[in-house]
Amino acid sequence: MNATLTSLLGAALARGLIDPSAMQVWVVDRLLQPPAVPATTKVQPWIEQQALGVYQPPRLPYPLATHMPALIWGETEAFDLPALATVLAERYPLHHPLTLLALPGEATHALLLADLAATGLPAASALALIVPPLALADDRRAIDRLRWVVTRLLGPDGCPWDVRQTHQTLRSALLEEVYEALEALDAGDMALLSEELGDVLLQVVVHSEMARQAGHFTLEDVAQHIADKLIFRHPHVFGATDVADAGQVLRNWEDLKAKELAAKGKPRASALDGVPAALPALAAAQALARKAIRAGFTWATIDQVWAKVEEELAEVRSAGNGPAQMAELGDLLFAIATLAHWLHIDAETALREANARYKQRFQLVEQMAAKSGRALRDCTLVEMMAWWAAAKAISNGW
Repeated sequence: MNATLTSLLGAALARGLIDPSAMQVWVVDRLLQPPAVPATTKVQPWIEQQALGVYQPPRLPYPLATHMPALIWGETEAFDLPALATVLAERYPLHHPLTLLALPGEATHALLLADLAATGLPAASALALIVPPLALADDRRAIDRLRWVVTRLLGPDGCPWDVRQTHQTLRSALLEEVYEALEALDAGDMALLSEELGDVLLQVVVHSEMARQAGHFTLEDVAQHIADKLIFRHPHVFGATDVADAGQVLRNWEDLKAKELAAKGKPRASALDGVPAALPALAAAQALARKAIRAGFTWATIDQVWAKVEEELAEVRSAGNGPAQMAELGDLLFAIATLAHWLHIDAETALREANARYKQRFQLVEQMAAKSGRALRDCTLVEMMAWWAAAKAISNGW
């Protein structure tokens, strides 16, 4: 063992700063080595593709085992304390206690992680930073802490309400959390999106813990399944397959997906199989149209798509009342969903945004009517249309 490390470790043990039965030792410059940035030859990383900044790779896996004490050592000049503080703050709370141990002299200095970056380096030839273990309940940035919370809620002496739930009783909660995440996404509120994605993640962890207790599957099975699937369906990233463009990626995806299903003994008889019945009708129409187009069942030009929309609109106008009119209206809506695909527009998002605009403008019209001292039902159509135009101009200016 290195003589300097032996001296630092001996001093730490003599002062009771570290547990020799379960500990980790890191050379400081190795710990501070930044993640390698892969060379970009064909495809830019997401942030650069979106022109939002420069790509910074994540530290995967996080090098320190937070549940074990750590001794980080090296020559004093290798200790970049601000950089070290940044690495530790990825997982440890700012109030986490630390101890600096210096050689020669074996002097110690206790401090908090929050103060590490601004701490001056002592006059010493070598240093050790002692990082005590982090209790699971305090490891606030770890997925394992979320699992611990959920296992407590669903375990002995857990929550009386939670332990009475089933996969089916939580079905609506899962759907609701996904829609709330979509609402935050549409609003462009990244702080809210982070919170709502946490609610979605909670549903994943809860269902996985229920399944673990029942002996069906675990959260590890869920993670393994999706990671294996992504690697298998992206041979152009994780393998040696070459692709010309994003269109070929999608075609390969569908072929590989079909192979997966065949291997499971669940081949799809139709190109339209696999669209969840629980999808909202407009989203399902988009999915069906997209699958049909990928299967080759499509128009040759967008002018033909426009003509189909006009044809369906005419059929709605000419249809009688009742079932026939309902059927023709459904065909028109499906044709519009197909048109959205050709226009590279997500129809579900477009309608959701239209709903929001309508609500906003209608509420403005209500306010204008209230200022006139009347309810909307007491106003003329001319008045309401004038207020609507004004509301539209106001909302467009926001």
